[in-house]
Amino acid sequence: MPRACPVATLPDPPTGSLAHAVRAAGGTVTTPDEAVGLVWLGTEPAALGAALARLPGVRWVQLPWAGVEEYLPYVDAHRQWCRARGVYGVQVAEHALMLAMVCLRDAARSVRSGRWSPRPPAVLTGQPVTIVGGGEIARALLPMLEPFGCDVTVVRRAASPLPGAAVVPYRDLDAALAAARVVVLAASLTPATRRLIDARRLGVMRSDACLVNVARGALVDTGALVRALTEGRIAAAGLDVTDPEPLPPGHPLWRAPGCFITAHCAGELSVAYPAFDRQVGANVANWIQGRPLLGVIDRTRGY
Repeated sequence: MPRACPVATLPDPPTGSLAHAVRAAGGTVTTPDEAVGLVWLGTEPAALGAALARLPGVRWVQLPWAGVEEYLPYVDAHRQWCRARGVYGVQVAEHALMLAMVCLRDAARSVRSGRWSPRPPAVLTGQPVTIVGGGEIARALLPMLEPFGCDVTVVRRAASPLPGAAVVPYRDLDAALAAARVVVLAASLTPATRRLIDARRLGVMRSDACLVNVARGALVDTGALVRALTEGRIAAAGLDVTDPEPLPPGHPLWRAPGCFITAHCAGELSVAYPAFDRQVGANVANWIQGRPLLGVIDRTRGY
């Protein structure tokens, strides 16, 4: 039998499009005290935890982010928690492609030189590319790489195939790193992936390799990366995320040769609202019909 699904948002009221998505799916927009579903639109996990302590009637929580490691301490057993699945993939994949091109063409050195300084030509076409992580970013990036004729390997936990790539398990990560001209980090941050790219694995990579990170800064040992770039053991790094973050002024990573940094801006909710609204609407409909929700967080896996 269908269930009612009153939905609230915090800390801000819903946008018009989000409210429309809830109603179109058969739900209602209400106050937090009366809500069964809560859509969190904030950025502070502790504030969400404090709000939920006052809202025992909330049975499922929708987060607006794909990476949820900071929210895991608040994920409880008596609520279903959902992350934004499939919302940011295209945005972030485009950014990863841009960073890869910047790294291959050594643009960071040209920009910093302060003088006319042509760099040796380089192409992405036909290059071996390794993507670490087989989620939405990888799935969006693969068709973008297809026109370049890249030989793509995806390293992921699941053995299921992905069109346009060879898929290998994490036990083959070193071999996949050693073969790649471009390495794209697109994995979730979990205890198993924290500092996955350490000094040893940076040493496995080719001297002309470019490391692109659009996932989480802590996937990489920052000190080891600075040393690898400074000593020329890899060619370049394009980073949308860093550890620490925000990266403080004066940090050695800012001056590391071949390092190009953007300020965690690959994916923004303001651009992703149409996809996010669709997921919220789908989860409202699923709740009403008693179907599984989309993007349910597995606390043991960390995403």
